[in-house]
Amino acid sequence: MPAPKALSGLPKPVLFGLYGALGGLLGALLFGEPLFRLLEPAKAAAAKPVPQVAVAVSPEVPVPVSGANTFTVRIARAEFDGPVTVRFDDLPKGVTARPVTIPKGSTEIEAEVIADPTAVIGTQPFKIIAEANVDGKAVTASTTAPCIVSNPARPQADVFFVLDATSSMQREIDGVTNGIRSFAKDLSGKKIDFRIGLVAFRDLDVDRDAMNVLKFKDESFTTNVEVFRDRVGKLIADGGGDVPEHSLEAVEEAARQPFRKSAAKVLLLITDAPPKLQQADQASAVLATADRLRAQGIDAVHLVCRSNELRIYRPLLELNGEKNKGQHFDLDAVARGSGFDRLLSTFGTAVVDVAKSKNPEGTLQVGGAAKEPELGLKSAQSNIEYAKGSGIRLAIASAVWTGAIAALVCLALSAGQHHYLRGTFPAAAGAIAGLLGGLAAGLVGGAAGQGLFLLAPENAIVGMILRVISWAILGGLAGMGLSLFIPNLQRKHGLAGGAIGGAVGAIGFIAASATAGELVGRLVGGLLLGLCIGLMVAIVEAAFRRAWLEVRYGERETVTVNLGPEPVKIGSDAKACTVWARGAVPLALRYFVRNGQIICEDAPTRTEAIVESGNVREVGNVRLTVRTGSASVPTTTPPQRPTPTPPKPQPAPKPASLDHDLLSLDDDDPLPVPISPPAVARPPAPPRPPTPASASPAPSRTSP
Repeated sequence: MPAPKALSGLPKPVLFGLYGALGGLLGALLFGEPLFRLLEPAKAAAAKPVPQVAVAVSPEVPVPVSGANTFTVRIARAEFDGPVTVRFDDLPKGVTARPVTIPKGSTEIEAEVIADPTAVIGTQPFKIIAEANVDGKAVTASTTAPCIVSNPARPQADVFFVLDATSSMQREIDGVTNGIRSFAKDLSGKKIDFRIGLVAFRDLDVDRDAMNVLKFKDESFTTNVEVFRDRVGKLIADGGGDVPEHSLEAVEEAARQPFRKSAAKVLLLITDAPPKLQQADQASAVLATADRLRAQGIDAVHLVCRSNELRIYRPLLELNGEKNKGQHFDLDAVARGSGFDRLLSTFGTAVVDVAKSKNPEGTLQVGGAAKEPELGLKSAQSNIEYAKGSGIRLAIASAVWTGAIAALVCLALSAGQHHYLRGTFPAAAGAIAGLLGGLAAGLVGGAAGQGLFLLAPENAIVGMILRVISWAILGGLAGMGLSLFIPNLQRKHGLAGGAIGGAVGAIGFIAASATAGELVGRLVGGLLLGLCIGLMVAIVEAAFRRAWLEVRYGERETVTVNLGPEPVKIGSDAKACTVWARGAVPLALRYFVRNGQIICEDAPTRTEAIVESGNVREVGNVRLTVRTGSASVPTTTPPQRPTPTPPKPQPAPKPASLDHDLLSLDDDDPLPVPISPPAVARPPAPPRPPTPASASPAPSRTSP
């Protein structure tokens, strides 16, 4: 029996839709909803809409001593459109900024920041507060940004040392420690506004703490030379393993540090070893690092290494061509000569040159455009806004919700497919495979869909479109996973059917949540997701199939199974066979498509025959009919030929108990039907005398 009696007469798409709907509803009700509630982040606002405001400013707010600058302030409103006042607190000493008011209908304004002659050069975060009054209630929001006080008459330079700290480099560590004072004195004497930092590196494959970026009050740059000197002096040369070291990785780490926008960005690599490469092509690896440094805006790289290693590192020195070309200092010559004092003095001159060439007049650079303020985050499975910064947790909650539903949907559909063809439910291993496959598809689809949905701007139509797309991703992955359980269902067809089903499920969620709330919306969405995935996968399977097998159990019990490269097995062994046939041998027939032809293999004898659409065979209690569609498997109709000579009369068949090709049957079982060549219906022929075995073939006649 291919399906429960109450459902046996239903078309396959409807039957599979019901299986999927049951799985989707149970997945949402028993697992998805409790897990979503457990993992969902804090809400940005109550479920009932309330007035909200958000504010953002330029990423940096620079201001010159005894001067002024402007920066952008942007706001976003929800549930009101009145004026919003923005004020500024905790500004650096000697710096002021007047409050500004953004009028109704506007979301952006320019604010001015002023620094008097007493302002201290440096960086300090300040607070930006947006305030509005809506129906007598205060609506506020705040954010922070760094205020950078600088002297524009002094060119800026941010210098980062990249220092090999393996066991052979103690002399170089001491050289940087001892020479940094004269280096800083040279820069100050030439009126360079500089900051310095250092990353010490060892062998990443050997040392746990192989990449050590020195921190100065949680900052990787400092202007305090004595503090820098003290920190570097505490470094101990140690470790290293083999000769090559991860110098390229350390250079890239240095390039990722927070350089000032208007400063010259200069690196000094000090090492006595070639780079340890992850690829065979050494030149390509160094060029790739140079490309990444250029993308980070590094102006110059200078190098202290042995002369025989200069060839390897040369692309770093030529980062920007002849402009700001880096210098090479021979490590052995430095050791023989006056040490790092002279080296750092020469290096300081190079830093001054690049700083002045980048900012010759000490002009102040703007802090950049303000980002779009965020009121909150939404889930693809919810209309509630969640707190900013909860994107990762929200993605996890969405992935777990969709994973739970997809797991139950795939379990229900794979079990339904097994029962549909075999009359039994799958064994534990098959059920677990369906469950885990659906869970994996749901987790990936849910996380990907939520990530896509977070890109939705504050536009209802765009948000609705992205929500449908995110559900379609989930459904498509689940449908593609079902191709592992449905014989000869191509992955692309499973993907298409599942994606359509997921999109329809999203529409159901949108409609239900708008009228009945979040909980009902998710339950209805889960039910529709499973219903539509099962329905559409079955419809797509039927629409795109080229050949299939019609399996008839009785007058009103017929199932279909696609034919393709994967063999469809028929027999009484429900575990091994695709189609269960009571009363047949354990494995009677195999049907498959090879070279555009439908092949039927008699499993016990291992003989094959090419069959065409309409071919009928009976095995056990089932009747098998080969069918092809409009895009059918190309077959060739054989020409009419004379009727073959009837075989010699055969003795009466032996009782079933004596025939080794028949199964032992119970008393109430029907007699088994031996596998025979296809029976072709013919009109009654007039009686004729028997033809001897040696007689010539009878005249040909045409089958109807």
